[in-house]
Amino acid sequence: MKNYIQSFLCVSALLALGACTTNDKEPIASANGFELRKDDAITAASTLTQANDADVFAAFNWDESNNGVPTVASYSLVVSDHDNDPTFTNAVVYTGLGITVTPESRSCTLKNSEMNALMNQLTSFNCGAMNIDVRIKSVLGINNQLIQYSNPITFTVTGYSTAKPILGLVKDGSNAETSPRLLAQSFTSLSTFEGYFYLETGSYKLYRPDPCGSFASPTIYGGSAGILSEGQSAPSIQVATAGHYLVKADITPAGMTYSIKFYKAFGLFGTAKGTLGSGNAVPMTDENNTNQWKLTIELFKGRKFKFKSNDWTAALSGNPPSVPSGAGTTIISTLGKGTVAGTVVEMNTGGEITVPGTDDGTKVKYDVILDVSNPRNYTYSLEINPN
Repeated sequence: MKNYIQSFLCVSALLALGACTTNDKEPIASANGFELRKDDAITAASTLTQANDADVFAAFNWDESNNGVPTVASYSLVVSDHDNDPTFTNAVVYTGLGITVTPESRSCTLKNSEMNALMNQLTSFNCGAMNIDVRIKSVLGINNQLIQYSNPITFTVTGYSTAKPILGLVKDGSNAETSPRLLAQSFTSLSTFEGYFYLETGSYKLYRPDPCGSFASPTIYGGSAGILSEGQSAPSIQVATAGHYLVKADITPAGMTYSIKFYKAFGLFGTAKGTLGSGNAVPMTDENNTNQWKLTIELFKGRKFKFKSNDWTAALSGNPPSVPSGAGTTIISTLGKGTVAGTVVEMNTGGEITVPGTDDGTKVKYDVILDVSNPRNYTYSLEINPN
């Protein structure tokens, strides 16, 4: 009997020890889901336009995500293409101020303009009706994150493109899809189209695609003497001499104008180059007519320069080219430093470019490149030439 009692006490002690070990384990977070709801008192617009931008598209609230343990998670609203991205791998995250999270509640109010902006960021965005899923993403932790998504709420909605409008500059008999493009300054502007082009001789028209960039049924503009008219029967814009041109257009009802200005070359102007060149300019070259202008030149450190496109009255010659003494010049455009590094813009909104270094009277040899091949996205670079 004594041995039985001792054995019972030993087993009881072991069981007690095991129980203590089990109770001391840290709780493990696990995904258990949560629900997203929308305010049924708000009817979502089926078509988004600039006119209804300020209206509320939808209002949402959701449960606190259940992570299996008491936690504080962070939340974001995401949208995805229901039909073309069922696994929502290309979802777009809302970054506006509409989300409110407190210990007691979680909500988000989304305006039409915000919904349209989110749709425009989707890789599959188009100008037709789209089925858009809205979810809430819950994130717990920093390194080993536990991510959960709520149930989706699906809306059928047609957005409008916020891409900058384009015009195709189409030579008779050419494909509008592959023709060079003019680009507007902003997606709300139809009066500021421009582009630098090398054009062959021939007849041209301007093609406006639909708001999503398709040329399947374009609006066509022709012109004469700087005045545009609409329609396939409009007169073609004539290019009599092959060469480099700056083309601009205004297709607003009050505008309907265009300009097409020939220039021989871009030139580098300013105190950075000293006294080289006639008219305070050193011409650049575009060897393959790609609208990428290049020049190797010694520049004074710490001094400034800008670029000008010019129609010199005399032929340029040499390598690098030179301007004949006494040659007249017509300035077509002037480009200076933009707010984004490495970009140039019209000088009325930009400034002169400063050569790196201190202005101590010494020069450095540079390869200078000016790229105007992408409308309204003009860039430059300065690379030291060691030779």
